[in-house]
Amino acid sequence: MHFVDRHREKIRQSPMSSRLLWACLLLVVLLVLTFGAALFLFASLHNTKKDISRSLQIQFSVFQNDMERYFDQLAVMGVNLSEDMSAEVDKELALRQMSFAQLNDSPEVLNALEEKMIEPLCRRLRQTGCSGVFVLLDATVNTRMEGAEHSRAGLYVQKSGADTPTVPLLLYRGSAEVGKDHSVMPHRKWRMEFQTDQFPDYDRWMTPSSTPLYQAYTLTERFSLPGTSEEVQLFLLPLRGRDGTMYGLCGFEISQSFFKQNFAQPTGFDRLSCLLAPAGDGLAADAALSSGTTSGYYHAPRNMLVLRSMGGGLTQLTGPDSDYAGISQLCRLSESQSYRLAVCIPMADYRRLVFSGNLQMLLIGLFIAFFVVFCCMNFHRRILSPAFRQFEEDRRESRRRMDELQLERQQMQTELSRLADVCRNESVPDAFQTFVAGIPTLTKTERRIFDGYAAGLRTREIAQQLDIKDSTLRFHNKNIYDKLGVSSLKQLQQFVAILNSGSGSTGYNENSYAAPAPAQPAYTSGAASDFEEVESDNDLPF
Repeated sequence: MHFVDRHREKIRQSPMSSRLLWACLLLVVLLVLTFGAALFLFASLHNTKKDISRSLQIQFSVFQNDMERYFDQLAVMGVNLSEDMSAEVDKELALRQMSFAQLNDSPEVLNALEEKMIEPLCRRLRQTGCSGVFVLLDATVNTRMEGAEHSRAGLYVQKSGADTPTVPLLLYRGSAEVGKDHSVMPHRKWRMEFQTDQFPDYDRWMTPSSTPLYQAYTLTERFSLPGTSEEVQLFLLPLRGRDGTMYGLCGFEISQSFFKQNFAQPTGFDRLSCLLAPAGDGLAADAALSSGTTSGYYHAPRNMLVLRSMGGGLTQLTGPDSDYAGISQLCRLSESQSYRLAVCIPMADYRRLVFSGNLQMLLIGLFIAFFVVFCCMNFHRRILSPAFRQFEEDRRESRRRMDELQLERQQMQTELSRLADVCRNESVPDAFQTFVAGIPTLTKTERRIFDGYAAGLRTREIAQQLDIKDSTLRFHNKNIYDKLGVSSLKQLQQFVAILNSGSGSTGYNENSYAAPAPAQPAYTSGAASDFEEVESDNDLPF
């Protein structure tokens, strides 16, 4: 503490120029650090739109990777499921030595097939991330009943709740007896057979094709599961015999509730929507599977959304009663099918984030401006104001001193005039005449020295002006005294004053003498006083 006090006192006693220099350096350092911090902060916050776009790009990449991994898994499990179910049909037909067409009106054979298929079907369901699994055979137990042309045998098993290894399974389609035998209870909307008129694009999918299984999978459009309010999409693969005969279809169910639960995204946004929609110029939100955030809430888009670029990699998705900002791209899920993926937030949230970012930058800017103004005001109060006051005091003191010197000069001139009058009345005419006569006899150097004394200069100033030594000056002083017939500096200056004032009574007007004007006030009372302090009134220094 004593060190700080000593250092502070040392600074206080230092010259004003040094204090100003150090204060300016400190202010410059503070301002440079402040603007450096400001640039760093503004570089982080300079563009809120870019920050939002970057965050949405990350969200989209995560969602896209999830979708690609998920459908790759479904493709592998679907190929295995199709091969297993086709093998079961081939074995049963071979065992009974019948063709696939003969399965119609053969309830015992169809029941036996379902008995063999249900266990591997349930096993695949538990192994695969989905809400249900099915196998549909292009045959019916009774071709003569009403609506038989749309009725098809098969099995459709669903998970009754959350996707856990122990979740109970429900039989949505198939033989109830077969289901009960394997602890699969009938669904509340259970029916014996599928209704192909309620199956999306059944005839299209049943068209024979030689496309390999690993390329033949597809995803149906979103539709309501018959008899329920559940919205689902089916991951389909063909069921083919060894001879290429189309046995039917198989695949997995992806319900909206399952998709929402299993593909919720961790995010910093309050309301994020992730959509898997059919490919198209716009985004058909009603036909899309959607998920939100892990917090469980999101604002799912509805209707057809028009896509329009917002710049910065963002897309505006506009519907009849909603508006979103996000990212939307086409992605290929199979060799023959593309889907549109989208990640978006409500436009109100986007505008709020932009406003919040801009407000944050404004507040930071105001704080920096306030800090700069505070530093400058403090610098002015502590450093500049005292310096200016000191400068003003020095200026006033200098003017006061100049006024005093001017007054002294006037007083000296008055005194010289008085002395000249006294000398004119009291001095011996012969001594004055000797003085006047002696002036022309002075050498060039002696005349310059004489002029200096006549102008009121001191011996030190005359020696410096003529660049001569003191001993040389003393030598010339003796010669000047001898030639002029004076015995003191006072007498010499009195005779000079008589010459300058004019000597009409003595007849020496033509010889009046005016000393050369000095650069500074030549002969003041102050100068004379200083001379008298160093030199005698009667003698010049020899």
